[in-house]
Amino acid sequence: MKHLRFDMRGAYEAGKHAHPQKTMKDLGITYQHATPQSIADCWIFWNCENYPDDLPDYFDEMKEDPMEWIGFGLDEDMAKAIKEGEKL
Repeated sequence: MKHLRFDMRGAYEAGKHAHPQKTMKDLGITYQHATPQSIADCWIFWNCENYPDDLPDYFDEMKEDPMEWIGFGLDEDMAKAIKEGEKL
């Protein structure tokens, strides 16, 4: 599993205008939780699975601990569930 960041600007520049969640579905990527980050023009997709080996350039793998995102779209219970891979 990986945490993926979807860069909205990068997707737009690549000609991808679909909603980030639709793009994930179209690529067959599943995820535990999605956190939009409007101020940074990105979405964070937590605990992704079924992602292709060659992701489009507008995706970045995140190495951050979900606990560092408390207050930035996650509360403590959500961050713990993501960290443990438990259902939200």
